[in-house]
Parts: sequence; C-alpha cells; structure tokens
Amino acid sequence: MSPSDHGGSRPGAGRPAGEPSQRIRVPESQVPSVLAYLDAYKGGASLESPRPMSLTPSTVGLAAFLSRVPAGVPSTADDDVDEVVDLNEHLVLPGHEPSTFIIRVSGWSMIGAGIFDRDEVLVDRALAPRQGDIVVAVVNGELTIKRLGKVDGHVALLPENAHFKPIVFKEGETLSIWGVVTRCLRTLR
Repeated sequence: MSPSDHGGSRPGAGRPAGEPSQRIRVPESQVPSVLAYLDAYKGGASLESPRPMSLTPSTVGLAAFLSRVPAGVPSTADDDVDEVVDLNEHLVLPGHEPSTFIIRVSGWSMIGAGIFDRDEVLVDRALAPRQGDIVVAVVNGELTIKRLGKVDGHVALLPENAHFKPIVFKEGETLSIWGVVTRCLRTLR
C-alpha cells in the first residue's frame, strides 16, 4: 500500500503525538451519552461548572385546573380553567434558575423514594444540603444520587433500596455535594 492510499495527513486528525490510544466498545444506547461527555470534556465543562445551556427558557403557559382529582372514587369533571402555569415558575425556586439543572437517573438505588431508573430529577445547586435531603454527590469523581444521612455517627449517603449499601464517610474522608434534588419527573407514557 502506498501512502497515497490513506488520503494523506489532515490537521487535527489522529491521536495526540506520543499518546497511546485504545479501542473501546460502547452499547448503542449509550453512544449519545458518551459523545455528549466527550463534547463536554473538549469544551471544558466539569461537575463543578457545567456548561451553560444555550437554550432560551420556554414561555409556553399550560392551562391549570386547580380542582383536585381523586385517585380513588371518580368525581364530576370541571372544565373551568383556573389559571395558566409556567412550568419554570412551577418547578424552579424563584431566583434559582441559573443553579437548577435536570439530571437523568441511572439505576435502582432510590426506588424507595419514588425515583426510578431513567427518571429525571431537578437539582438545585444553590440550596444548602440538610440531613435527610436527597442529594446528588460526587464520590470518587462520579455522580450518585442518595439521601444524606448518618450511620454510626458518620456522614453517609443512604440508598432507598435494601439491595444497596450506604456509602459511609470515615474520619478524614470528604463528601462533595453537587446539588439538592427538589423534584422528580417521570414519563408515564
């Protein structure tokens, strides 16, 4: 094969000089997540300073029926619209818009709290975490969602599923709270 069969050199192509490369296999369903991670990595985003969204917040108002709907015995339908609700105002604490993010949950450790695999949670980074809060924490460089609590007097991240063990922080170990979970969003259909 001659060098011309390869198409020649291109600026920015190939691996960095002197750095070995490795081939990896990624499940097809995870390709978008891996590509988004790599894109964020190139852009300098981090857990501490996520890349700001370039999207303009939605201003679509939704009609709200303020009468309650029983989850037991059916009642008479009421077609009167009481107000229009902006979901940003309804879901995000006032003034906390820049510090509120949506994160997709992966796994089953929080099912006892009603948070399931692939649910989306709203996380407010401006809230100070309190014992008992559900938090997103950084453990060994990775995000996890657990309830903030204590085990034998030590700060711990507590799962809401008996099949998972608490993450207990001993003397000298530090816990980094990324944000406090304020809401859970679930797709029902």
